[in-house]
Amino acid sequence: MEITEPRTIAAIGVVDAHTADDLAKALDDLDGTADVTLDLAGIEFIDSSGLRAIVTAHQRLDAAGCRLHLRSPSASMRRLLELTGLVDLLHIEG
Repeated sequence: MEITEPRTIAAIGVVDAHTADDLAKALDDLDGTADVTLDLAGIEFIDSSGLRAIVTAHQRLDAAGCRLHLRSPSASMRRLLELTGLVDLLHIEG
C-alpha cells in the first residue's frame, strides 16, 4: 500500500489472503476524523479477504461520520462490486 496524498491510499497489485491485512492496517492507520480515498486503479486482483478489509474500513469510517471513497476501480473490479452488491453500499468515484 502506498499513501499518495493526504488521506489517500493507492492499493497496488494483488489483494488476497496474504496481503489483505496490509490494506486493512493502512486503512486503520488513518483515524476516523475525515474522509479517506482508496485508489483502486493499480489493483490486478482482489479476493474476498480484500473486499472484507474495504467493507470493514467503510463501516468504521461510516460510524465515525466519515466516508471511504473508492477511486478508479477497473471494469472487472466494478463488476465484482456489482455482483457482490457492494456497489450500492460503497462510495465509488470514476
